[in-house]
Amino acid sequence: MHELIGTWRLIDWTVTLRNGRVTRPFNGKAQGLITYTDEGRMVATLMKSDRELIGTRSFNEATAMERASAAAGYLSYAGTYEVVGDQVHHHVELSLFPDWVGGTQIRHIEWITNEDGTTDLELSDLGVGAERSAVIRLRWHRVTEERT
Repeated sequence: MHELIGTWRLIDWTVTLRNGRVTRPFNGKAQGLITYTDEGRMVATLMKSDRELIGTRSFNEATAMERASAAAGYLSYAGTYEVVGDQVHHHVELSLFPDWVGGTQIRHIEWITNEDGTTDLELSDLGVGAERSAVIRLRWHRVTEERT
């Protein structure tokens, strides 16, 4: 069984711009889960924790502006995955962002040991060559090792 197998909770999400400035998506109020199964499936979902309530019984009852606002604070995709060296390749089958469907999201894997002996997973998109305008890092903590 690979070390990735299981569910992980987002604990930090940073974007380091080319000029060295660090930002946090969703105004630093991101929550998320990513799950890897031993059957080779994955699902990732992230959201801004302080999204405005719409006040309807269903998404379809919301106005177009309310739906757009809700979606702007949410990201989700799912598919299969494979570990290639120190990378995980997410082969996207479903995504809130339609341009990712049918593509592959490649993430660099790094394991970070915490002072309490638990291990966090850091997934990063390091970009490529001159096209790299930012480095995106998402740090995850295994749900079964929930911190108190």
